Amino acid sequence: MIVLVMSLYRIAAKTFALVASLGFVVAVALSRDSVAPKRPVSFNRDVRPILSEHCYKCHGPAAKEGQGGLRLDNQASATLERRGRFAIKPGDSKNSRVMFRIETSDADDVMPPADSGMSRLSQEQIETLRTWIDQGAKYEKHWALIRPEMPTPPAVSDMKWAKNPIDAFVLDRLNQEHLKPEPEADKATLLRRVALTLTGLQPTLEEADAFLRDNSPSAYEKMVDRYLDSPRYGEHQARYWLDAVRYGDTHGLHLDNERAIYPYRDWVVRAFNQDLPYDKFAQWQLAGDLLQSPTTEQLIATGYIRMNPTTSEGGAIVEEFQAKNTFDRVDTTSTVFLGMTIACARCHGHKYDPISHEDYYKLFAFFNSTADEALDGNLLTPAPAMKAPTPDEDKKLVLMNKGLSSLESRVDMRRAKAWLAENKLVAPVVGNWELSEFFPISDFEKGFDQEDTPKTWSPITIE
Repeated sequence: MIVLVMSLYRIAAKTFALVASLGFVVAVALSRDSVAPKRPVSFNRDVRPILSEHCYKCHGPAAKEGQGGLRLDNQASATLERRGRFAIKPGDSKNSRVMFRIETSDADDVMPPADSGMSRLSQEQIETLRTWIDQGAKYEKHWALIRPEMPTPPAVSDMKWAKNPIDAFVLDRLNQEHLKPEPEADKATLLRRVALTLTGLQPTLEEADAFLRDNSPSAYEKMVDRYLDSPRYGEHQARYWLDAVRYGDTHGLHLDNERAIYPYRDWVVRAFNQDLPYDKFAQWQLAGDLLQSPTTEQLIATGYIRMNPTTSEGGAIVEEFQAKNTFDRVDTTSTVFLGMTIACARCHGHKYDPISHEDYYKLFAFFNSTADEALDGNLLTPAPAMKAPTPDEDKKLVLMNKGLSSLESRVDMRRAKAWLAENKLVAPVVGNWELSEFFPISDFEKGFDQEDTPKTWSPITIE
């Protein structure tokens, strides 16, 4: 249900830094004689707008079945054979009736009709449709619902300039636009671009001196890695995510009191700095508490769901704010994880949207079952709340709990030995070892009474 872009933050950041470093902002036009092959025509980018403007009134979603039984928004209908003819015949524009109808000068056949209120297509739009049909007339879903796939870098004319796959895509597009790249920027400019892109801060004098002195072939990559390894990297990148998920240190409404939600903010920073894979980044925030034996980090991540504005204003209706809170969570999740807004479907289905009215409320049902109260009392830590130690604190707690468990075992064993002695019974054994004879002394236990703590194993003989 959720469309995920499966990539690591560090890879994405390097990509951003490499693109930012290219000096092709100002480009020089090439001769129009060296025209590159026609670029692939995209249905979503190039064709759908043309059909929507000139054809969908009669042959689109608004027309229900479509006049003449033809729906141009539907691939099956548009490419269906009708008495030996095709409205659109993939790969063959000459035998596609659409092309004849939009190009003819016959008033009885021309599309769109003169009395339709729609304008005729321009020559450029006609050529776009022709190229699209000849290239296979491939229809596309909404871009956010298309599964991401690793593309194959295009073959380019200047492989020496294209030092990596990103360069190949950049150069290919420049060739399509009859442009050429400018020379690479100087080192000081490259450094500044990378520093601002990855950390939001200007490079220090020490960083500038180190990069300018480094004349090795890998100087740029090492400089990028240094900024990626900086704690400032996570702090800077997290800002964009926190803005998208409406993070706030206060409730947002009425008294706007402080709320202790900052552990979630710190978790987002750690996620970026530790290169947490995006699938886990998404899963933990949406359902970290539903994982088997969730960790503290996974539980903290679910703070995402409680970022919505809350209130406890007098006269507020519980049911109303239960709905408002859930609407907010649905709409935010669709925006940041699905890459599309679906709030319109809250009130009605829409003929152009891939998310129906029914789909909206199926998603609504998930978030309508959370354990928090609709009105939070303007509290600092409204229930349900938890202790949220940092990872370092968590490690210390684990060691302390182990030490505590060891101490409790020693106390219980002393009581058991005393009871056995009092009742003149034999100590319990496991195999050839007396259960009560060995308890290691950890650093945690130092300082406690160790008089009764044996230092070695004591084997006993079983008759």
